[in-house]
Amino acid sequence: MTEQALTRRNLLRAGGLLALATAGGCSFFDTSPDTGSAGAAQAADLSTKEAPALAELVKAGKLPPLEQRLPKNPLVVTPLKEPGRYGGTWASAMVGEDDWDWLVFTLMYEPLVRLKPGTNGQKGPDDIIPNVAEFEVKDGGREYVFKLREGLKWSDGQPCTADDMIFAFEDVATYHDLHTTGIYDLFLENGSTTERVKVEKVDERTVRYVYKQPKAGLLFQIALSTFERPGASGFLLPKHYLKEFHKKYNPDADKLAKDQQLEDWTQLFMLKNDVPHNADMPTLHPWKITTAIGGGTAVVAERNPYYWKVDDKGRQLPYIDRFRSELLGDVEVELLKIMNGELSMQLRNFNTPENKPLVAQNATKGKYRLFDVQSRLSNTLIIQFNQTIADDDLRELFRKKDFRIGLSHAINRKEIIDGVYAGQGEPWQAAPSKTNALYDADFAKQYTEYDVAKANEHLDKAGLTKKDASGKRLGPGGKPLTVTIMSSTEFPHHVQALEFVKKHWEAVGVELRVDPVAPTLFDERSMGNNPQASTFTCSDFDVITGTGGDHYYVPSNSGSARYAIRWAQWYGSKGKSGDEPPEEVRKQLEAFTAMRTEPDFTKALEQAREVVRISKEQFYSIGVSSQPNEYGIVSTAFKNVPDSMASAQVTPGPTQPEQYSL
Repeated sequence: MTEQALTRRNLLRAGGLLALATAGGCSFFDTSPDTGSAGAAQAADLSTKEAPALAELVKAGKLPPLEQRLPKNPLVVTPLKEPGRYGGTWASAMVGEDDWDWLVFTLMYEPLVRLKPGTNGQKGPDDIIPNVAEFEVKDGGREYVFKLREGLKWSDGQPCTADDMIFAFEDVATYHDLHTTGIYDLFLENGSTTERVKVEKVDERTVRYVYKQPKAGLLFQIALSTFERPGASGFLLPKHYLKEFHKKYNPDADKLAKDQQLEDWTQLFMLKNDVPHNADMPTLHPWKITTAIGGGTAVVAERNPYYWKVDDKGRQLPYIDRFRSELLGDVEVELLKIMNGELSMQLRNFNTPENKPLVAQNATKGKYRLFDVQSRLSNTLIIQFNQTIADDDLRELFRKKDFRIGLSHAINRKEIIDGVYAGQGEPWQAAPSKTNALYDADFAKQYTEYDVAKANEHLDKAGLTKKDASGKRLGPGGKPLTVTIMSSTEFPHHVQALEFVKKHWEAVGVELRVDPVAPTLFDERSMGNNPQASTFTCSDFDVITGTGGDHYYVPSNSGSARYAIRWAQWYGSKGKSGDEPPEEVRKQLEAFTAMRTEPDFTKALEQAREVVRISKEQFYSIGVSSQPNEYGIVSTAFKNVPDSMASAQVTPGPTQPEQYSL
């Protein structure tokens, strides 16, 4: 590898990532990191209890003393490896303004209750610990009591109280004008689309949620979300700031909206209740955004002087002064910045299987190391034939299990794994991963053997016995069978993989047409029950899930169960729309409902096994390969980042970024 700084121009001149990866004589499939060596660490001054910049503000009379800014019972965080030094900037990146999930998962993971570091919620209640609030579960999961920390303050110094929780629930999460299409089911009684949970203010710091039936998974859904995510914003919001933009509290709210060329107050309120885009919004996060998305070439956040956590020495967190995420045009630029050592810690966008060899081999030059992140996915690509498509002939064909089995045996998965996924992963169906409690080796491997004879045998059993002069199988209507698979451009590797599949299926007489479309159009067509077939990744199975969860295994979500959209609509509408599924699928949906509403985790696990058993038998989707673990990079100067992270939607939030140090 050249020692000069890599640029986008010389990357492209070299012929792309593969050329760079092989330039140093390394195998392209080699993902062993070139670890390099870290410099000597400078010890933290344990006598300082707050950041020097804040101490200066206190001295100047511009900020209250630390003891007045902290709650009486601050949350104590033990640093992963060592006490941190105050100061420095966490340099990171976003690929475009729509990549703001990165901000949510780094800056903003401060829900009422949180995941214990190193966990992902899969092992039951022990994975959940107090965070902003202490909590108590009563009456078998029917009552949840949340008590905010005494003296807790928003980033502007205003008290954070039970009134903020009541406001978030009554005036935001369940307020009709803000939710004209329905309320998030976390705030509804089980099985109802309109009946709200009873929420009561107990005292100035305490609120309780009382359900008629056990609300299994409530704590998990809070812990796996954030205040910026749909639903979670219903638990705690700064009333003192947001009420100005709410018509219930400000009769002139519509006028405020029109002054900003907006239609009404609801549009204005949603803009104001948007931390990544609104630097004025008070928060409870370790860093408060000072330059929001749309305000410059980077998102900048400064330490929150009222942050309510301390380390085990009583020193206020966070250690790092500032967070800066540069807005980039594409992933190539992010990759170059990583290899040039310009980013402190990153695990988004660049970290594909095909990029891992290149990232690993440049670790010394870039002065970073790699860390593992257990993937939340179980498959790189699944093919879902629409078994509820309107076309009678195609619907009959797609429902034939032998048809799907035959096409599965026709795929040379090793060729795809080597050609698209840098040799990482193994043949795998749309089945739980090896680390999942529901792992079933037979399910994972069924019909993955590349066997043209078996493929032809099953396709014949499916009734596709007639062929034209060129060997193409004749489908419904006596015409050569051509299957169109819709693929989202969100996953360019799917289009690459389908080119291999196209060749494999043509060898058994089935023609494939690939239809790449933009994500928005992909979703619209899926919801309209239009595609013959489609591709997507496959999530791992989650025992603790919402109404529409686990849709790759059971038709519970009409936007995602693309193998049976009308069955999912039937389930979601309680039979009012869609198509009633076959008896075995109805049994599976009943087990799924029992699983997600069962407060006893052990009993829920038994129901989950039944859901997976039927998914295995139904063989809804054709999988290609297991999803390799994800990975991130961290500068050798960046401290207290673990060597591996558990998989969770909110990672790296559960690793407690507030205790990262430079």
